[in-house]
Amino acid sequence: MSRSSRRAEQDELRARMRAAGMSHDEIAVEFARRYGYRPRAAHRHAHGWSQVQAAGHINSHAAQVGLDPRGAAPMDGPRLSELENWPLPNNRRRPTPQLLALLAEVYGTNIHNLIDLDDREHFTPADTLLISRVDRIEPAAGRILPAPRAAPSARGLVQPGSPAHIDRRDFVTATATALTFGRTAPRHVDPALVDYFGQQLEGHYRADVMLGPRELISTVTVQHTLISNLVATARGETRLALLRSSAAYASLIGWLHQDAGDLETSSVWRGVALEVAQRSRDPQLVAYALLNHASVRTDLADGLGALDLCGAVLADAGRLSPKMRVLALQQQAHGASLVGDRATVDSALDQAAPLVERCDDGLPWGNACRRTSAYLEVQRATCYGRLGLVTAAAGLWRQILDTTPANARRDRGVFLARQATACVQSGDVGRAVDAGRLAAALAVETGSVRIRRELAGLRQAAQPLKGAAVGRDIDEIFAPEKET
Repeated sequence: MSRSSRRAEQDELRARMRAAGMSHDEIAVEFARRYGYRPRAAHRHAHGWSQVQAAGHINSHAAQVGLDPRGAAPMDGPRLSELENWPLPNNRRRPTPQLLALLAEVYGTNIHNLIDLDDREHFTPADTLLISRVDRIEPAAGRILPAPRAAPSARGLVQPGSPAHIDRRDFVTATATALTFGRTAPRHVDPALVDYFGQQLEGHYRADVMLGPRELISTVTVQHTLISNLVATARGETRLALLRSSAAYASLIGWLHQDAGDLETSSVWRGVALEVAQRSRDPQLVAYALLNHASVRTDLADGLGALDLCGAVLADAGRLSPKMRVLALQQQAHGASLVGDRATVDSALDQAAPLVERCDDGLPWGNACRRTSAYLEVQRATCYGRLGLVTAAAGLWRQILDTTPANARRDRGVFLARQATACVQSGDVGRAVDAGRLAAALAVETGSVRIRRELAGLRQAAQPLKGAAVGRDIDEIFAPEKET
């Protein structure tokens, strides 16, 4: 069959299928069956586009969403052909997860519909992990709809259909740095912007302490995208400084998602931060990014994983700033508490104590040890609670809360919930009820899943009191949570 005859046949088949109410996804499946197309080519043909026409749509959409701010229009027919045929021999252009997300946006489908067994057998493990986190949600009327946001589970860990299962558009947003593609022409970027973004970052950290994550995620993400666009055009020392800013912003976004209970999206951003930190050639930022990964491992109760990452950072302790050594040692203590190693908990925190006063390096990131009152006591109390040293933990929480500022609402909520749990376990139920009620109110006010997860620990610790009067008092703490 000649090319023109096949095109006419496909046009007629496409028109019949559309008239029958069939979607572009269904047309793509039929085209793949009849004509032997790979998935990406099948979806292009389902729209009736040549490779040149599809490249035009891709470039147009990339410009609209800010992925091609200079209007370079880097996609063309030959490049798209290589992307469609990879991993066949002589096709070296691998379709990254980020580029697949862009194609899915243009074709109105799901990333998973654009890949087949050949692709999956040749993806890198990192690509496979990212793709596996994108929901298999079918598009409605040619556009995908966000999955409904489920409430956090009792443990604060994410469930299918919750924010951690990233839909296609969330994925595009969360990986905006990597999605910017094509060559960009260098242009002058004022170095003063680096100081501007640093000042903004300090403000975001202060707001996080007072507000919690839900008010900040979108704002900080938009600023990170702006920084990434500037990185693409800046050169020299300004470029390196902006890369450091980009890594710091990505780290904060990772933390905000972590505090919101979305550990999988947090891990994506932790990965973005680590990559950019390495590109910035700043060993302190690389260490910080690894320690943030260790923090996620701690939240997943993976003590050994946290200890592995802390060990990698501390192996080169001589190059670390005092601040990074404090962060590494306190994170090592958390990992040790998860495996029942009190000796390492005490040793790590004791080593960190004389370094805290030397942590003022003037940088706007990684300053929890300076912003948080009684920072190391907070870490010790948390670790002691995990180790079952509840009387010591409860005493430490009383001291800590006496010095915690009232406007640090999210932190106060976390500390109160941990105090309540330690008090229940040590028999001081009256104090546990008082602390639990305050923590529950702050959980609603800030939207912090971290507070809710700590309250779930209180509920579990109070199970032996079920049926008693004090048990009912504790149950009442959670009544407003049931209504929201």
